[in-house]
Amino acid sequence: MKKVMVVILVPVLLLTVAACGKTKELHCDRCGKVCEVEEKSNMTEEWIIFCKECEEEAFKDNPVVQ
Repeated sequence: MKKVMVVILVPVLLLTVAACGKTKELHCDRCGKVCEVEEKSNMTEEWIIFCKECEEEAFKDNPVVQ
């Protein structure tokens, strides 16, 4: 029974790990810098996207609470 579980679980775990970390590239609307987001994310180029530096600059007077 243990061998069967190992034969089933190992490929499943490998597929799970292989899918982790996949990203897609979007571009900052302010400077054009490439921003990577998780491939599963629903973010698209239609969104208003700021890279970290542009976001900090844009909201320095009115910081967003996280």
